[in-house]
Amino acid sequence: MAEAVMRRRRRGEENGYMSPTSDGEDSPREWRRRNPLAPFFKRPRRPSLPEGARAIPEGARNFVRAKLTGDPRVRVRDYVKMPRTIQTIDKVSFTLGVVGLMLTQFVATEHPEYFWFYYLCGAPLVFIYRIIMYRMIKYHYFLIDFCYYANLACFLHMLGAPTSGRLFRSVFAYGNGPILWAIPLWRNSLVFHSHDKVQSVFIHTAPAILTWCTRWYGQGDLTWSWWGLGDATGWLFAAREGDHGQAVAPGLMYADVAAVHRAPNRLTVEQLTMSYDVVDVVREFYVYPVVGYLIWQVIYLVITELFYVKRLDNDPELVTSLRWLANDYKAPVTRWALRTSRRVGLFAQDELFDHNSLKTKFVFVSLQLVYTMVTFLPIPMCYASKAVHTTVMLLVFLSCIWNGAEYYIDIFSRRYAKKFDDGTFMGSVRDDDNADAAVAEAVLAAGSGDLARRSGGAQKSMR
Repeated sequence: MAEAVMRRRRRGEENGYMSPTSDGEDSPREWRRRNPLAPFFKRPRRPSLPEGARAIPEGARNFVRAKLTGDPRVRVRDYVKMPRTIQTIDKVSFTLGVVGLMLTQFVATEHPEYFWFYYLCGAPLVFIYRIIMYRMIKYHYFLIDFCYYANLACFLHMLGAPTSGRLFRSVFAYGNGPILWAIPLWRNSLVFHSHDKVQSVFIHTAPAILTWCTRWYGQGDLTWSWWGLGDATGWLFAAREGDHGQAVAPGLMYADVAAVHRAPNRLTVEQLTMSYDVVDVVREFYVYPVVGYLIWQVIYLVITELFYVKRLDNDPELVTSLRWLANDYKAPVTRWALRTSRRVGLFAQDELFDHNSLKTKFVFVSLQLVYTMVTFLPIPMCYASKAVHTTVMLLVFLSCIWNGAEYYIDIFSRRYAKKFDDGTFMGSVRDDDNADAAVAEAVLAAGSGDLARRSGGAQKSMR
C-alpha cells in the first residue's frame, strides 16, 4: 500500500499536479484531483492587476496616455520616470511650497484668530501624505516621534478641550520648546522643491505659529448666516469682528452677516492670562508638560522595544530616530553624546554606539529628556511677553531659512544636475538623503571640512 502511494506521488510530481509532503499523506492538490467533491471546495481566483489592466480597451488606454504623456505609445509609468517629468514635478513642488508659505503667513497675520481652523484643515493632509510616503520607504517609525505627538496634542486641544487653558499651556510648551528648537538642532531646511523638507518644516513650526496666534489673539468662533440657513461654523462665510464688536470685513462668500461672537466656546486672550506665581509657573509650564512628555516616552519605548522589536531587529532597513542617531556620526549631537559617554566611563574609548544595546538606548533617551527640559526653561517668558515670543520664533525661522540657503548653494547645486547625468533621479527620500550625505563627504575629502560639517546635518535632519 505504501509503495502504491509513493508511486502515485512520484507520478503526480512528474506531471506537476501535486507536491510532496513529509508524512506520506496525499497533498491537497492530489486530493482535489481524485475526490469528486473537490470542485465545491475550490477558491475562485481573483484576476491580478495586470489581467485587470489588460481588460481596459485599447482605445481608452491610448486616450489616457495621449492626454497625460502626449504620446499614446508612452506608458504613464515610464513617463513619470523621465528626467523632464521629474524636473516638472520639482517645479510644481517648489511653487506649492512658496504658495503654502504665503498662505500660512496670510492667515497668521490677517486672521490670527482663525489660524486654528487653517491648521485643522491643512495639517491632516500633510500627515496623511507623509504616512503613505514613509510607509513605502520604511521611514514610518519616524511617525511616532515627539514632534508628531505634540501635533496630536494640538488636535486634542482644539477638538477635545478647546476651553482648557491648562492643556493649552502644555501645548504651548511643546510647540515653542523642543519642537521649535529642533529646527536649528537638527538643521531643518526650508527647501521649497523638496516636499519632504517642506513638510518637516511645517510639522515643526505649525504648533509654534498656532500657539502664537492663540496666545496673543485668541481663537475666534466661525459663524455666518447665509440665505436663511442659520448660524453654522465655517471660514469662507465668516465675518471679522471689529474693535468694538461690530461685524466688519465679510468673508469670501458672505451674505447676511450675523453677529460674530468672540470665542464663547474657545479660548480668549483674557482667559489665557494667568498669575505668574512661582508655584503656578512651575506646575503649568514644567510639571504638566514633563508628565505629558514621559507618557509619550513610555508609549514610544513600548512600541519599539516590546511590540515591534522583532520586526525592527529582523529588518535593518527600518529606521527609527534612535537607529538613525546612533549610526550618524556626522551629527554633532551624536559625536558629543559619544565623547561624553566615554568621558564618564559609560563607554570604552574605542567603543561605538550600538542601537541594539541597552547602554545606547539609555544614553539617547536620557539625552532627549535633558534636551526637552532645557527647552522648557524660557517658556514662561515667551508666554508672558509677546515681544520675547515673537523674537524667539523669528530667530528660529531665520535659522531654518539659512539652512535652506546653505543646502541650495552647498549641496543641491552640486547634486541636482549630477543625478540626471548618472541616472539616479528616480530615487526616494531615503535615496536623496544618502546622495546628500555622499556630496557632503566628497566636500570633506576635498578639504572643505567646515562646509561638510555645516551641511552634514542638512540632508539628514530629523523627520
